[in-house]
Amino acid sequence: MEIEVGKVTHYFNKIGVAVIELKDKLKVGDKIHIKGATTDFTQVIESMQINHSPVQEAGYGQSIGLKVEDRVREGDIVYKIEETEEAESVREMEMYEKEEERKTKAKVAKPKAMKQAETKKGKRGRPKKSK
Repeated sequence: MEIEVGKVTHYFNKIGVAVIELKDKLKVGDKIHIKGATTDFTQVIESMQINHSPVQEAGYGQSIGLKVEDRVREGDIVYKIEETEEAESVREMEMYEKEEERKTKAKVAKPKAMKQAETKKGKRGRPKKSK
């Protein structure tokens, strides 16, 4: 679920920092979605500043400086992504399944690699010289 939390009022191209006027609370660690006419990306807030001083959270009416991963434009809307418990559990399940699949592939790959190594050895267990 996305909640509108602010609007980009300025972008510093050389340092990749957006100035965002907030309409709602935002804190470090929140996942945001920035969307505009040609802008559309998500990122996690790693740090933000108010008047060149680092802050952990900011609220309504404050303007923050935020390092962004991609170019933004004035007028782009900033949304806070709030995951429901159901979405979180689905994401955790997908991560678990991928990890199990990776482990299974690793177990299958080991014997095959060992077989290939054994067939390329000579009579005395040394690798054969290639011609």
